[in-house]
Amino acid sequence: EILIGLVGSEMCIRDRIKAANYEGIYVGDYIPVTMNKEVVNMQVAGIDTYYNTTDQPVGHHIDFISKDCFTETIQWNTTNNNNGNSESPYPYMVSNLKKWLDETLYGYLPDKVKNQIAHKRMLLEQRYSSAGALTDSTGWGWQDLGALWVPLEYEVFGAIVWGTPGWSEGQAVQYPIFANTYLSRIKGAGNGGSRCDWWLASVRSGFSTGACFVNGDGYAGSWYASNSFHVPVCFRITA
Repeated sequence: EILIGLVGSEMCIRDRIKAANYEGIYVGDYIPVTMNKEVVNMQVAGIDTYYNTTDQPVGHHIDFISKDCFTETIQWNTTNNNNGNSESPYPYMVSNLKKWLDETLYGYLPDKVKNQIAHKRMLLEQRYSSAGALTDSTGWGWQDLGALWVPLEYEVFGAIVWGTPGWSEGQAVQYPIFANTYLSRIKGAGNGGSRCDWWLASVRSGFSTGACFVNGDGYAGSWYASNSFHVPVCFRITA
């Protein structure tokens, strides 16, 4: 089903969330959004999935994840490195992937969407030592993922498959749209495109070079961070 537009004639989706009025809104429903002349169908991935969680309690919200990935591919990192650095111990926060989401993909969003979405805050894994590259994450901490993000491995599979047990799970929960089905894990390269591999925010355990991704067949994988994969569009709308 298609939802009423973000700024619909009767009540926009943000007003519905503010009132915690989710009547008629279901996981898998979508809103078409045009980004850089490309239509992206933003599906409801979870409703109040993280309500009242994190160190700064989250209000009522809906998290949206695109049915298919954006057509552009991006390197998780420009080198085969999955560690943080001296400025930030969080691999994802200093990744080329996050930089691209912040500086490129965000710019493709129409203003009416930019004005509705809120930043997502998560408990993220830490992996950094001044003594040399680490092969496992060693801690975690609260971080602001920004306006656009990609899911953690646990948010897709409901388990740690290739990440570091404990640290890479953080406070994550599996989104309802991914539970007990491959349907939404398998994404196309562009709207309705052929199956593609797509990046996650988690990094590979046991190696200092790999990041986690979802294979085009829908299963959990990991590969060199300098490889180029697709990325879904993900954002949150809160009250």
